[in-house]
Amino acid sequence: MVKPPKPGTTKAPSAPKSDDDRRKYRRVDLPLKGRFLDENDEEQACLVINMSAGGAYMRAKNPPAFGQSVVLYVDQMGRFEGKVIRSSAASFAVTYERKREKSARTADDLTQVVNRGKRTHDRRIAPRIQQDAPARVYFDDGRAEDCAILDISLTGASIEISPRPPLGARLILGRMTAKVVRRHEKGVGVVFTGEAARMDDVISEASKVEPAPDLGAPIAKTFGKKGERA
Repeated sequence: MVKPPKPGTTKAPSAPKSDDDRRKYRRVDLPLKGRFLDENDEEQACLVINMSAGGAYMRAKNPPAFGQSVVLYVDQMGRFEGKVIRSSAASFAVTYERKREKSARTADDLTQVVNRGKRTHDRRIAPRIQQDAPARVYFDDGRAEDCAILDISLTGASIEISPRPPLGARLILGRMTAKVVRRHEKGVGVVFTGEAARMDDVISEASKVEPAPDLGAPIAKTFGKKGERA
């Protein structure tokens, strides 16, 4: 004869874990501009839909295929090397393995981006990537000064430099010709001449620290798009 269970001893069946429960990191829903470089060395624009310290989900016109390795640049967040774990006609998801301290930093950055998003709206067209990388600027009078790139995009950069050059000053950042369009407490914001096609190239060229170039003729006077924010 089967005895009935004692009152209070029956356990309710546990609900199956959702995908979010199984994820190691909390995913944040927020739209961020981005770009990705696929295995064919082609760089394209994308829109981040949600992101965590361990992965991201994006929409794109031509998503990379499942299993591909990609380099992802996310506005205000930085550079990530990852692998495509899902891909459809108009979206894809990547996972990236990072050391614990870098994962913690990414989580902190996400929190800051969410908090900033509640107060401000960024009108920039191109995604802006955090850098904190050493660089050098060259002025058209032949001077060279060491600096640090705080963040960078296809159209411009924010650099830490002292003394701060005046508004309108023309310079070369690494190998990128630029013009000072704003000043901030740590340095200046610059816009690049025209607009490059690949974020990888911009970061590489702007971070070059080499002997002063032969400036010869004055630096070109055409800079960025009218009204572009750096």
